[in-house]
Amino acid sequence: MRVIATAGHVDHGKSSLVLALTGTDPDRFPEEKARGLTIDIGFAFATIGDHQVGFVDVPGHVRFVKNMLAGVGAVDIAMVIVAATEGWMPQTEEHVRILELLDIRHGMIVITKADLVDDETLELAQLELADHLEDTNLADWTVVVADSLSGRGLDEVREKLDGVLRSAPGAKDLGRARLWVDRVFAAKGAGTVVTGTLTLGSLSIDDEVLIEPGGRTARVRAIESHHQRLDRVDPGSRVALNLAGIDHTDVHRGDALVLPGLWATPAAVDVEILEAAGQRLPARGFLTAHIGSGEYRVRWRVLDEARRIGRVRLPEGLPLAPGDRLVLRSSGRRATVGGAVVVDVEPPRRTVAAIERCRLQPDDLLFAQREVLTVDDVVRLRGLNRVDANELISRLVDAGVAVRASDAVMSAQRVGVIREAVLVKVLAFHAAQPDIPGMELTALSAAMSVDPTQLKIVLKDQPSLVTDRELIRSVDHVGLASQTADGKRFVEALRARPFNPPTADELRIEKRIERALVREGVVVYLDGVVFSAVALDDARKMISRAVIERGTLAVADIRDLLGTTRKYAMPIVNQLDREGVTRRRGDDRIAGPRAIATTDSL
Repeated sequence: MRVIATAGHVDHGKSSLVLALTGTDPDRFPEEKARGLTIDIGFAFATIGDHQVGFVDVPGHVRFVKNMLAGVGAVDIAMVIVAATEGWMPQTEEHVRILELLDIRHGMIVITKADLVDDETLELAQLELADHLEDTNLADWTVVVADSLSGRGLDEVREKLDGVLRSAPGAKDLGRARLWVDRVFAAKGAGTVVTGTLTLGSLSIDDEVLIEPGGRTARVRAIESHHQRLDRVDPGSRVALNLAGIDHTDVHRGDALVLPGLWATPAAVDVEILEAAGQRLPARGFLTAHIGSGEYRVRWRVLDEARRIGRVRLPEGLPLAPGDRLVLRSSGRRATVGGAVVVDVEPPRRTVAAIERCRLQPDDLLFAQREVLTVDDVVRLRGLNRVDANELISRLVDAGVAVRASDAVMSAQRVGVIREAVLVKVLAFHAAQPDIPGMELTALSAAMSVDPTQLKIVLKDQPSLVTDRELIRSVDHVGLASQTADGKRFVEALRARPFNPPTADELRIEKRIERALVREGVVVYLDGVVFSAVALDDARKMISRAVIERGTLAVADIRDLLGTTRKYAMPIVNQLDREGVTRRRGDDRIAGPRAIATTDSL
């Protein structure tokens, strides 16, 4: 399936040509047929050469430019119609300008109503057309003379159109389908039906989709394309989708149907400015932005003096990616004043930063947007599927541009900054606390605003630093908390009262010393109580011997055996249960599988 949009001034014969080529009148409404004036977009299908073609016929009247834009917003081939009787007209000019702003590079020109003029007038129309197209992207498009009523030139139109279809690249399947909805209705017995031109990916029956803006969910119940029921439809097709789970009144023209998890939905984007010939975009103010099949009143601002970068603030978040194009119109002047190409879907607040970011290469822009990037970040920020995002990440890592950090990547530049900053902080810590083994990973993580797991990976290959038991230290530093005055005092106090241990607060010892002693294995935390490691080992031996000799021990027996209170006995009992030294039976303890081994080692 290939999709072609018409373009041209009102009453130049667009609908008549589509009817002649397809046998289907694209004008759907009685008032269109009665007045001979296309008001809204219409659709027709035909076989051209080896191609199944869907035509999107657009209105040519200035009052209905928004409907014209809804029809061409998702296509990449156009057929511009100019009547020999009138030649180049204002809406011909605006439609061609719109095709350029949307970067539609493939198509042809048809001069219609050729039988209504003499040869001299026809020649003048051709010369005028060539003159107007000379400095446009359409200058090299094939021109065919035809008349829809008599059939003159229709075979040549089909032949040349077949050539255009063969030369134009097919729609890309990037695995991230998006359909801008251009029509919504309720079909009897089927429910909600939406139509549009599918781009960037395929859809299948039972796919779960999101309707943006708003993130509303639906399921694809049925698919139809070119009057055929399908299980799957590929990008580049005109398609009708029967949706389950959403009412037709909740979907509107301009909404986008996308696959979940693949799209950023920004309400503001920074863009490259495209000014239309003979027009000038205002420095700031409100404009009408046409995106896909939708029309939105947006707040517009030019960011730089060179007028190359702008910002568009949308009323709602839309599924957009770098490279998407917008057409900008002035509602007051009723004119197309320019366009824009999306560059940054996550723009910064500061203007200077925004300008700098928009000048970056795409890979560098990624790391300007996020210091740490996951695959999902790359998918949304660059407009890729997950396979391509993973490949991009691998290329960046292989090129030394990025460093893997757990399930994410950082720029190599950012990693270098982190390593240098950590080394400075750790050396300063050693100077202030020479007897402490190292700086806690969690403290460093908070200070550097980096996830602890990612920080540990980033520092792994740093020759000047060592990560040891959740501590970061200089490779030349070996300080131990147990060798400090406070550390020794704490351990001695614990050993003096092994089963009625004092707390660090009672001894006025800092918690960091306590945590360091735990990491060294000198003391242990048991259910919120700190014991010396020696005390726990002694309790293990005493209780093992007693439980084997007596068969069962109550908690009170263990309490008395240790000469302590239930407050301190229970943490030890629970620990020995976890180790398998004891096993609980009711309220008592019996010997566990490790009790004998513990006793044997006495």
